[in-house]
Amino acid sequence: MTRPDGRATILACLATAGAVAALLVGCTSTTGPADATKDPASRPTATGTATTTPDPAAPSTPIPTSTPEARPVSIPTDCTDIVDAATYAATMRDAPLNDPAYFGGPMGSVTPTAPPADADLRDVVAAGDRLRCGWADVRADITGLFANVGTVDAETAAAYPAWLAERREPTSVFWLDGVVYDCSEAYGGTLCQYVTTHPMYGVDMADTVLVRDDVVVTVTQRNVPTDDLMGSIVTRLWG
Repeated sequence: MTRPDGRATILACLATAGAVAALLVGCTSTTGPADATKDPASRPTATGTATTTPDPAAPSTPIPTSTPEARPVSIPTDCTDIVDAATYAATMRDAPLNDPAYFGGPMGSVTPTAPPADADLRDVVAAGDRLRCGWADVRADITGLFANVGTVDAETAAAYPAWLAERREPTSVFWLDGVVYDCSEAYGGTLCQYVTTHPMYGVDMADTVLVRDDVVVTVTQRNVPTDDLMGSIVTRLWG
């Protein structure tokens, strides 16, 4: 009996493993995590109907971290123009936009204001908003999708990601107060994200923040699935 050559056996095993890996990659979904899971699970909503777990704004697939060529930003003045038409139709659908019955403050194209004297960095960023968009039905319990785009000074842009990633004692009942974000380099800037589950309704909620140059993009979603919404917004803003 001829003894198998050890090197040939190793090469054959590697070839087999490579083929299996190729099959797995070919079957992998290209959708993002729930804004973190790639395969959202169906679960009951607050109203009792089935829905998919939100797929948050940032994708789960690796994002190139190389610094792209600097491009001027173009912030739209209309919320319907924040992404391309196909993404808007698939993501926002027929949800009410900037319903005055839901939102108490100015929405759409807004003028930056001076932050209050006791403002934290989140408030400072919010004061720099130039576009505020919200898709939410006043009849829903917590379901909604929100996207803000604004500009800040260089000092705030440099400090904001570290501030989001820092644990602090919460001073209010606001669900994002004091939580710790995961931050990494993506989309030509720093991307920070916090994902959690609503304690009462069991639906996913996510807050995703991109700081790129002097621009801050914030996408907040509660029980709303998305497919790399942040990537679509980046394409619209920077081309």
